[in-house]
Amino acid sequence: MSDVNKVIITGRVTRDSELRETPGGTSVTDISVVSNRIWTKNGERQEDATFVDVTIWGKQAETLSSMLTKGRHVMIEGRLKLNSWETDEGVKRSKLSVVAESVNLTPSNPNPAGKNQQSESRVAVGAGAQEDTPF
Repeated sequence: MSDVNKVIITGRVTRDSELRETPGGTSVTDISVVSNRIWTKNGERQEDATFVDVTIWGKQAETLSSMLTKGRHVMIEGRLKLNSWETDEGVKRSKLSVVAESVNLTPSNPNPAGKNQQSESRVAVGAGAQEDTPF
């Protein structure tokens, strides 16, 4: 039996992505995604945020980099990767991240009723909603 290393995460991008190239000319961008878990315990709403670092390579990085802006909702399929290094002081460090295989831009406010989300967005803006979104 073969091992499986597969991750699916949805959440919001926490900062704008920046496209760069490796010395070999391969495009790459890194983002951080926050995924919120909400549940009720003893009648009280509980919330927990998990921050996940994601690396996107190649043509996908080039295509999506300008769209991966702070607050954008995404769904990412990928694999876990453990990065290990040693600091200048000789301390060993490691960090678990996701290497993206597939990135999907998802609607910010999924609409299960099947209504036209774009027209709803226009109505909200036209109604004078001036609040800043936290993301």
